[in-house]
Amino acid sequence: MKRGLLFGMFFLLTSASTLLAQQRWSAGPRLGVNVSSLYGSNDNYYNAKVGLVAGGFVSYSSINHFGISADVLYSQRGAKYDNPGDRSSHVQHLNYLEIPVVARYYLNLSGNFRPNFFIGPSLGVLMGAKRTKSINQGTAYPDSDTKDEFETVDLGGTAGFQANFKVKSRQRFLIDARYTLGLTNVSKNATPWFGNSTFSFTLGYSFGVGRNY
Repeated sequence: MKRGLLFGMFFLLTSASTLLAQQRWSAGPRLGVNVSSLYGSNDNYYNAKVGLVAGGFVSYSSINHFGISADVLYSQRGAKYDNPGDRSSHVQHLNYLEIPVVARYYLNLSGNFRPNFFIGPSLGVLMGAKRTKSINQGTAYPDSDTKDEFETVDLGGTAGFQANFKVKSRQRFLIDARYTLGLTNVSKNATPWFGNSTFSFTLGYSFGVGRNY
């Protein structure tokens, strides 16, 4: 039993050291747009709104098809509400600190073009919420802070595709398209139930970090 345990520990340590020796780290900025909405109760009245998404990322890929990356992003989400029958409408802004962590599968091992698919969880921390252009039964209302109406944390999943182009040694230009689906109710009320639904399109620039393998 002890020999088996020692052999297992030796195997894991050897595998981990081999993987670490092959890792290729990179980091850089990311900037783009969100096309977001809310789904759930009364979602027939919600339409997409456009917002900013910007931040940075760090990633590594071992010398095979697999990699992992994490982003820290400022993400403007929300939706446009329009109920013609009730003569009511507004724009709901939801601004998050978004932290997606995804596993990546690269279609080729190396080269000037390394496209990849990715999937993983995403954490959103609400930074602010505001309702603008409010009309209720034909009467206009001033803009209002609505942060107290929404949950602080939004848990979701994200998946997408990235086109990865070599610019020069250890520098790459990235085109990223992803969809992020909120899996928790962002409204503090039990009803209505609302979740975030966001398409993101970003451009990024990757710089190699650390030793070049």
